[in-house]
Amino acid sequence: MKRFIAILAVGLICGGAFGQESQRQRLEKHVYTLAADSLMGREAGTDNGRRAAEYIIAQWQQMGLKPLPFMVKYDIPFMGCNNLVAFIEGNDPVLKDEYIVVGAHYDHLGVKRGKIYNGADDNASGTACVIEMARQLQTRRSELKRSVIICAFDAEEKGLWGSKDLVDVLRYKEMLDHVKLMMSIDMVGWYKANDKLVLEGAGTLDQPWKWIKPEQLGTSLKVDLISFETSIFTATDTEPFAKEGIPTLAVTTGLKSPYHKPEDDADLIDYEGLNHITDYLTALTIAASQREDVLASGKLSPKHRHRRFELGLAMGYNTCYLSFPDATFNGKSQFGFQGGLTMQYNFNKILSLRAKVLYDYSHCPLPASADAFGKGYGLEQHTLLVPVTMQLGATSDVGFGVYIGLGAFYGRVLDGRFYGDVPATNPAYDRDANLWGLAINLGLRLGGRWQLDSTWYSQLNKCFNTTGGLPNAQMNIYALTLGYYF
Repeated sequence: MKRFIAILAVGLICGGAFGQESQRQRLEKHVYTLAADSLMGREAGTDNGRRAAEYIIAQWQQMGLKPLPFMVKYDIPFMGCNNLVAFIEGNDPVLKDEYIVVGAHYDHLGVKRGKIYNGADDNASGTACVIEMARQLQTRRSELKRSVIICAFDAEEKGLWGSKDLVDVLRYKEMLDHVKLMMSIDMVGWYKANDKLVLEGAGTLDQPWKWIKPEQLGTSLKVDLISFETSIFTATDTEPFAKEGIPTLAVTTGLKSPYHKPEDDADLIDYEGLNHITDYLTALTIAASQREDVLASGKLSPKHRHRRFELGLAMGYNTCYLSFPDATFNGKSQFGFQGGLTMQYNFNKILSLRAKVLYDYSHCPLPASADAFGKGYGLEQHTLLVPVTMQLGATSDVGFGVYIGLGAFYGRVLDGRFYGDVPATNPAYDRDANLWGLAINLGLRLGGRWQLDSTWYSQLNKCFNTTGGLPNAQMNIYALTLGYYF
């Protein structure tokens, strides 16, 4: 707080001496204000989050920014969160009805276990950058051909709620199809430590190297153009737009700051680097507004593609045991393995039909007779297993989430044998057996491509016929598999 007061004092002195603050001074003021202890981490849906929103609105009002044609501030239908939206109209009579969206989320994690998570880099830095980009764009609006939508997103940390809601609003207003580029500016305060600014998603643009390299935009900033966002463990506000097929750029200086830690404070930010990044991104936005050809390359990151049908591989381990319904007795379990193909048809974001074709190797002990405590032997079985389940929950479009499934399975025994101390009156093993029963699963969708799945197979028909006093048995299999969709 002392540091913040000192900066305000310096700002006032400089303002009195030279007439106005520099952009670098304003960036520092924004970050120190938004990342102050007094705002308690700006958690979405809290009074402190709303205080951060009021600060941003006040900055935009000072610039004379216009609201979007429908609203400047609106509630996300979750927890009273607020997106803040401003509009700078382009000058071309045709292109002004197309849009460049520039956004940064202003919320953070709040207070956890008594510690304040101020989120200076994540994402007071990006918010400060967008505030000053808006100031420059408003001053240079005569250079814009397309219109620019400026957004401070709320509830990004809750699950990209703000950007998802803006996509829905733009769709409702029939503006979404006219968005030509979306940029999410998220964690841009550590340029010196990272030694570069990273733009992920350049491959979604048509020939981006012709117009977004820094030397073409009058800066010596080091910029690394990455074709696509690939990490399954991170997401930013580009995601809802990218899934609509809109070109996106995720702008960041990386994860070298104390990301999601209480130490992410304003005094660690590289303000000189943030100043250059703001100038570069402003120039990039103007260039994007001026290009008359289509910006989209037609390519999207695999993690952002909507996939109706998915094909992949699954592999894992199982445990298997036999139950004897007539004797109300369950045998012991042992480990095996399974692997094969997995296929999924996604009806929408929460409902899908999945089928697997798996080779399953299972083995488990059996008692030597009807005496459950007698010396045992074992059953080894190779099966072609085909489970079909209806899934409710996260699909590839969601990225991360939980799903549950219910269905049935069919199994064709390929081979099998009894091993160990097999009694003289051994059971008659049926190598032509057909198995069928219930399949119940619970799992996690990880980043769209990966799936961690636990499935319970409960056989309903008899596994094999027995003699020598051992009752008929049914097989039960629990499998944990990791799947990857191409």
